[in-house]
Amino acid sequence: MWRGAHTGSASRRVTAALALPLLLAFACVPAARAAIPAHGRAWELVTTGPTNGAPLFGARAWSGDGTHVVYQSLGPMPGAPAGDIFALGQATRGADGWVKQPLGEPYTLTAPELQTTDALAIDDSFASSAWRSDRPLLPDAPAAPETAYYRRATDGTLTLLGAVGSIGESRFVTASADTQHLFFQSSAHLLPGDAGRVAGSDGYEFAGSQLRLVGVDDAGAALSACGSFVGDGFSEDDVFTHPVSRDGARVWVTAPATSGCAGPSRVYLRTNGTHTVEASASACTRPDCGPPADVHFAGAAPDGSAAFLITEQQLTDDDTDTTPDLYRYDVASHALTRLSRGAPGVAANVLTFVVASSDDGTRVWFIASGALVPGEGVEGRRNLYASDHGTVHFVATVNSFDLHRAVVSADGRAIAFATAEQLLPSDIDQQIDVYRYDERVGVLQQVSLGAGGRGNEPLDVTFATSPDRHPLRQEDTRWLSADGQRVVFVTAEPLVPEDVNATPDVYEWVDGTLGLVSSGAGDSTLAYDGMSADGSSVFFSTDESLVPEDRDGGDGDLYVARLGGGFPSPPPAGAPCDGDACQGALGVRLLRPLPPTLGHVEPPPLPLRIRPLTHRARARLAVGGQVLVAVDVPTAGRVSLLVRARIDGHTVRVARAAATPRGAGAVRLRVRLGAAALRILHGGHPLRLTLVLRQADARAVSSLTIQARRRS
Repeated sequence: MWRGAHTGSASRRVTAALALPLLLAFACVPAARAAIPAHGRAWELVTTGPTNGAPLFGARAWSGDGTHVVYQSLGPMPGAPAGDIFALGQATRGADGWVKQPLGEPYTLTAPELQTTDALAIDDSFASSAWRSDRPLLPDAPAAPETAYYRRATDGTLTLLGAVGSIGESRFVTASADTQHLFFQSSAHLLPGDAGRVAGSDGYEFAGSQLRLVGVDDAGAALSACGSFVGDGFSEDDVFTHPVSRDGARVWVTAPATSGCAGPSRVYLRTNGTHTVEASASACTRPDCGPPADVHFAGAAPDGSAAFLITEQQLTDDDTDTTPDLYRYDVASHALTRLSRGAPGVAANVLTFVVASSDDGTRVWFIASGALVPGEGVEGRRNLYASDHGTVHFVATVNSFDLHRAVVSADGRAIAFATAEQLLPSDIDQQIDVYRYDERVGVLQQVSLGAGGRGNEPLDVTFATSPDRHPLRQEDTRWLSADGQRVVFVTAEPLVPEDVNATPDVYEWVDGTLGLVSSGAGDSTLAYDGMSADGSSVFFSTDESLVPEDRDGGDGDLYVARLGGGFPSPPPAGAPCDGDACQGALGVRLLRPLPPTLGHVEPPPLPLRIRPLTHRARARLAVGGQVLVAVDVPTAGRVSLLVRARIDGHTVRVARAAATPRGAGAVRLRVRLGAAALRILHGGHPLRLTLVLRQADARAVSSLTIQARRRS
């Protein structure tokens, strides 16, 4: 088979002092809490309660409405039935918060082993699931090194489906939405029908509990003695190409020609395990249609109604060149249509081997080096096109771009993608940015662009993923809501004023408005996990405490920023009773408050805040780079102060201080500016500092501008 390559993506110490008196320009902003999510979202802690110290890997599946999520940890959570190395938990959103429970299957070990038990797929109701294990989970299961597949029903019953070969011989591909159809590759000989295979592996399916080959004809004979593949055979493409329809009834199969196992590969459709048709069969009736060539499965509509094929072979009469073209195979009509049509004499030369399509397959996005639309596109470069019911539209020339880093709305009219190409005048850097194109209005927008030109620092903007974790549901790799109106991405670049750190944050773009999903204030690790299909929920993992319930001291947790979400804060734990207080509540309600001499009124809690610097303190900071900053803390526990500044166009950390007070009150933190900040000051330039104070779930932000000038 032929296949193109997938494109992939300051100083610390100084001692200085000025002998002359200095003047200082100063501006101070009152203390305020860090940013909350934009666009009406609120943070919710998903992984509530103790974790046994198990580090969180992030989410692996979530429902379309964002109310169910499955997450993975290194080591088991409390209550887990087994001590899995990579353990799973499930959380469900209720009226008062998220309730989590461990997932997994119990097993017995006679000696320490490193084999794993892992979930393969979970159904749309998050009730039943499919599992793979290298250790027996049931008495009749095969022993290691054999790997077996299992299915857990809604009532918790575990059923052995069968062996699939050793861990080096088999690879899970995908599952139907109800997990009743599981598809995998294996080089082991598992059925009599694969006995004639002389090379490679075959595609298999567990339909219910029945194991069957997928690369066979109507009579059950193998399509090729050289094996077959579910989809295109490349595991990195499985989550993008939809090789199996959501109901599991249709599976797209690639099989090479048998002669020497080097003949042209063909693409087939297997339906309901009973009927096979070749989708790549030529429909060209000219006498000069040319020889057969490899046909590559480039994707399918999620409902299985259409598939997209790329080949140099002339499959239709209107294809008269030998460069790769994109075809659409329609299941209902069994018709092939060349989608990459250009003006007469223009060769398409389709370049990548993955396409992006609408749910019904009527709109598809692809990349070709031919100038298919007169006056648009650049011949010989990577041009992004949209085929809308067979009509080709030019979008942009995108040399550093691959459709693996793109996502399309359900109707196929909107696409979001990441590229380093400067597609609009607003993009003046060489870094990766995120764009959105809406075919309905024909407008291309740079969504990773903040107010006042923010967004052109030398920092990438990405669609971050966790490639080492296979999603448990086909549709759970998305950065664009199903309606195409919301785009999320990750960047360390501060695109809005509320972003005062220099670490990655999650952003959301909605109807031309950009806002934070994460806090933008914490100096901690963060990873984007995913967005629910309806756009209501954005999941991310962080060791920053964003809500009062998060009291695990900086351990990583899974959060969701949910539209209209949030829960009331839990009531504070009551103090132990003493004396008369132990008698219980009075049976008669008081109709008026107690007199001040009899009642006790609790003082209001002390807010977390940064006290303004005195004139002398500001001068000391500007001269020697050191100062004691007084802060008020409401409770005992570690408090940290982070100082950042904009230097040479970048937001950098210039100082950091911390203390652990034993109770509420005033605390002094010594701030020492770093070399980069002192260089600015000693050059006579103003320096704007942002101070971020943090204690547990509370934050305060203050800013000031200092400038050291020599007296004339």
